[in-house]
Amino acid sequence: MLAIIQARMASTRLPGKMLADIDGQPMLWHVVNRTRRSSLVDRLIVATSVNSGDDPIVQFCARNNIDCFRGSEDDVLDRFYQAAKSAKADSIIRITGDCPLLDSSLLDEVARIYTTGDFDYVTNSLRYTYPDGLDVEVFSYKALERAWTEAKSPREREHVVSYFKYSGKFKITNVDNPKGAVGEKYRWSVDEPVDLEFVREVYRRLSKGKNFDFGMDEVVNLLCENPEITDINTGINRNEGSFTSYANEPPIPEQVRTLKRSLELKEEATRLIPGYTQTFSKGPLLFIQGVSPVYLSKGLGSHVWDVDQNEYIDYPMALGPVILGHNYPAVTQAVTTQINLGSSFSLAHPLELEVASLLVDQIPCAEMVRFGKNGSDATSGSVRAARAFTGRDIIACCGYHGWQDWYIGTTTRGEGVPEAVAELTIPFTYNDFSSLEKIFAENPGRVAAVIMEPIGVEEPKDEFLSKVRELTRREGSVLIYDEVVTGFRLGLGGAQEYFGVTPDLTCVGKGMGNGFPISAVVGRKEIMKIFNDIFFSFTFGGEAVSLAASKATIQEMIEKPVIEHLWQQGQRLQDGFNVLAETYNVGAYLQCVGLPPHTAISYKDGSEKSGTSTETDPLLIKSLFQQECVKRGVLVSSSQNMSFSHSNQDIDYTLRVYRTSMEILSVALKEGDLLSRLEGPLVEPVFRNP
Repeated sequence: MLAIIQARMASTRLPGKMLADIDGQPMLWHVVNRTRRSSLVDRLIVATSVNSGDDPIVQFCARNNIDCFRGSEDDVLDRFYQAAKSAKADSIIRITGDCPLLDSSLLDEVARIYTTGDFDYVTNSLRYTYPDGLDVEVFSYKALERAWTEAKSPREREHVVSYFKYSGKFKITNVDNPKGAVGEKYRWSVDEPVDLEFVREVYRRLSKGKNFDFGMDEVVNLLCENPEITDINTGINRNEGSFTSYANEPPIPEQVRTLKRSLELKEEATRLIPGYTQTFSKGPLLFIQGVSPVYLSKGLGSHVWDVDQNEYIDYPMALGPVILGHNYPAVTQAVTTQINLGSSFSLAHPLELEVASLLVDQIPCAEMVRFGKNGSDATSGSVRAARAFTGRDIIACCGYHGWQDWYIGTTTRGEGVPEAVAELTIPFTYNDFSSLEKIFAENPGRVAAVIMEPIGVEEPKDEFLSKVRELTRREGSVLIYDEVVTGFRLGLGGAQEYFGVTPDLTCVGKGMGNGFPISAVVGRKEIMKIFNDIFFSFTFGGEAVSLAASKATIQEMIEKPVIEHLWQQGQRLQDGFNVLAETYNVGAYLQCVGLPPHTAISYKDGSEKSGTSTETDPLLIKSLFQQECVKRGVLVSSSQNMSFSHSNQDIDYTLRVYRTSMEILSVALKEGDLLSRLEGPLVEPVFRNP
C-alpha cells in the first residue's frame, strides 16, 4: 500500500510550516517517521509542487532518502493522481504533512477497514470523533482515477478527496472512534502559529529522551491532565481552509421555478383560514412572498417538494420533528402496519407501555410517563402537575413553552388571556441567575415550578443549570425541562444527559415521533403520580399510529449512529457557515449559533462591526439572505434542524448556496441597496416587538 504525504512550503497563515522545527526535527520528518511505523505501508512518497518555493522539501527528501514527486501547484488532485500513477499503486493512503501527531495504529485501523471491506474510500474524517490532525484517508487507484477524470470545480481539484466525499458516486465509510466523539474538541493539525506552539509543547512533554513513539492515547491523557495546553490553540474552526475554498467556486445560479400553484392556494386560503395556515412559524409571513413556496406537497429524506414540484433541501424539517428524514422507511413501515390494525381504540393499547418503557430507559429523570399530542400539551400538563404537587401557583419560565394561556400571556401574542392568568407566570432571563433569584425573593413560598428550555442557541455559563437545580431544591419548587426541541436531538437522553443536570419533570415531543403528533411528560414517580388526580386526558392521547411511529423512531436512534450524524453534519454546516461569513465580510450580520444538531442563523444589525450607531434592520438582512437561498433550492428561515437523512452532498451544496447568498449580501451592503434587491416584502417575526 502506497502512502502519499501531501506537502508544500506555501501557507497563507504559516509559511514554511512543513520544515518548521519540532523538538529538533522538521515537522515533515515527524509525519514521515510516524507513517513509516505503519505495518501496512509498503512505500512512501512525498508529493510537492513544481514551484521553486518547494525546492527545500525536495532537498529534505533527498537528504533523508525519501521518494519525492513534483506536480501541479494548483491542481492538487492531478499532482496526487500522477504521483500514484508513477508508483503503479493499487491502493493509496493519503496523509497531509501538517499532522505531526499522526498515530500509526490509527492509520493501520483505517487501512484494515479498507482492505477487508468493499469500499472505494475509507476515512476517519467524515465525522468528528477523532482530533483534527489525525485524518487518514485510504482509497483505490481506480477511484482516484475516476475522481481525477470527473472532478471539474476548482475546489474539487484543490482538495484531493472532495469529490470522493460529496459526489455521491463512491462506496465510502467512516471509521469512528470506539470511545465516542472524545476527540472532536481537539485541534492537532498545524495551520496557525498557535497550532505549531501547541504541537511543540506536546512534544516537549512527551518525547523525553527523543522518544517520538507516542500515540493518540498518550496525547489525550496529557491534555486531560494539563488542559492549559489545549487552550494554546482553541477558537479556530476545524477545516477552515477547506471551507474558505468554497469562495473559489463559481456562484450557484438561480433555479428556473414557478410558484403558480402555491400562490393560487394562498389566495384561496385568504377566504378560509385565518393566517393562511395552522402554525405561525410555517406561515407565509416568515418567508419572502413571491419567491418562497407557500405550500409543500411531499418530502423524502432531507428534501421537500412544493405544489409546483420545485425541490428544496429542507432545514426547518417541519420545525424540528423530522429527525430521521421525511418518509423514513422504518417509520413509514411501522405506521403503515399499525394503520392496517387500527389507530384509535376504546381501551388503552399496549404500545403505550412499550413507548413509555423506551422513554424511561433513555431519559435520566424519567420514572413514569404520560402522553400528549403537542409540545403545548406536555408543558401545560407539567405545569398543572407542579401546581397540584406543591400547592403553589407562581410559574417562573424561560424560553418558548407553547400556545396555552398560562405561558402565552407573557408574550406579545397574549391577547385573549385574562390578566389574572398572565400574572401567575413570570419570565426570567437565560444565564442571568439573579433574574430567577429575584422571582423567588419577591414571591416567597409561592413558586410552584421553574420551567425552562435547558438550552436554546445560547449555551449555559457559570454553572447556570446547576445553580437553577440547586435553587429549586432549596425552595421546594419543581424543576421542569422543556425538551420538546432538544429531546432526542442533543442525545438520546436530551440536554439533561448532555449537560449532566437532571430535572424533576421533562417535556418531550418533536423528534420522538419523526413528524407524527406525539409528546410526553416524564419524570420522578413521586410527582408523576399526581396525574392520577389532575385532569390530563385526551381522546387521542394514546393514539396508536403515532405511538408506533415513536417506537420505530426511538429504536432506530438506539440502533444507528443518528445522534453522531446530527452532531457531525451540524458541526460542518455551522463551521462552514461562519467561515464563509467572515470570508465575505458579513460576520457582523450573519452568524450560525447553537449546538450543531439544532443551530440557528442569527441575523444582526452590523453595529458590532462599525462601532457606531449605524445599523441595518436584521429583518432586511434575513429577507435578502433567505431569498437568495430559496431561489437556489435551499429552504431555510432561521433554525437549521439536522436530520439523519442530511447527506454530505446536501451540506456541500448548501454551503455553496450560502457562499453565493453571502456574496450577494456583501455586495448589497457595500452598495447600500439591500431593499431594492428584495423581490417581495420583508419577512415578519412571530412575536412582535412590544
